[in-house]
Amino acid sequence: MGRGGGGGGSHHSSHHSSSHSHSGGGSSYHSSRSSYSHSSRSYGSSGGYSGGSHRSGGGCGSVFGSIIAIIIIISFIGLFIAALEGSANGNIPLFIERSTVNREPLPDSKCTPYEEWYQDDWGDWIDDYGEENSLIHGLRYFYEKTGVQPYLWIMGEEGKDFKYEESLEELSDIKYKELFGDDEGHLIVIFREYPNASSNYICTATPGYDAEVQVMDKQAREILLDYIDYYYTDNNLTEGQFFDQAFCQAANRMMKKQLSWKQIGVIVAVAIILVIGIIITAKIVKSRKVAVAKQKAAQARAEATQAQAVATQKQVDFNRKQYEDQLETQNVAVTCPNCGATNIKIRKHTVGHCDFCGSAIRVDGSGNVTVRPGEQK
Repeated sequence: MGRGGGGGGSHHSSHHSSSHSHSGGGSSYHSSRSSYSHSSRSYGSSGGYSGGSHRSGGGCGSVFGSIIAIIIIISFIGLFIAALEGSANGNIPLFIERSTVNREPLPDSKCTPYEEWYQDDWGDWIDDYGEENSLIHGLRYFYEKTGVQPYLWIMGEEGKDFKYEESLEELSDIKYKELFGDDEGHLIVIFREYPNASSNYICTATPGYDAEVQVMDKQAREILLDYIDYYYTDNNLTEGQFFDQAFCQAANRMMKKQLSWKQIGVIVAVAIILVIGIIITAKIVKSRKVAVAKQKAAQARAEATQAQAVATQKQVDFNRKQYEDQLETQNVAVTCPNCGATNIKIRKHTVGHCDFCGSAIRVDGSGNVTVRPGEQK
């Protein structure tokens, strides 16, 4: 008798059991104190995962486009971090329950070692070809890591009498007391595959009180059952190897605190808000810089125009002054030949008039003067 190709899950006790069950899909959690429903999990006989609702990532136009791209990138980064953080080997699906609390191993004083590790009612689920070594390795590792000693019961033909989780939970509680008595530091896992119906099974995990309080709380049991679900579908593993991997990986995960999906969501949301704020702030700063640059450019142009006007006016004044100075150098002071008046200024090569007698006086290039009769002022 061996496993088929599927897996599944639900959760349970006077000890508080947790169970995963499979009957073509669907899973539910039952407890003596609480209950809740999961998203359905369905596995086909081929061993592939075929169903289930699991968490996944899963101008103005340019700004909005950048924001959308940033949101997508950060969301994928969040999922990548979650996947990387959640699995040492990097290939465990995101639907495996996350360990969000700190757990310390159960003290040795609260768990008396039990010499037996498992019970295989079929007799050939765990055969003699190294599977027992693989199985016990996983169970021992779980014990060393958590301080809680597990016991695996693989039910045989009598499993047909336990069709519902509730009945298996009652059996689990009875089996626990039968094996461990008042020792509350152990964990019993009952695995019952439906006879002649591969890919359907029930798996129940029942811890003792001390084990539950310190290590095997509801979340820890969910982690273990999720890993059993996951490795059950791996046809590359023998029965012993699949249980080995499930118990080892579950122990590693439950004893190391991780970020919850809510915390990851908050981190992603805060990162998105910060990035959006940075983008918007950068856009505003850039717009203001552009506006200031334009204002400065306009002011510079106005100042340049004004400076040009001033320079032009200065050039005009300078030219006029040069002209006037040039004219001044051409004037000579002469004495009127008729009346003797002095300091009469007349430009060379021109005819001027005496300011006193009005006589017309011509001055040649050498400054010599002659009177022009008949041309009086």
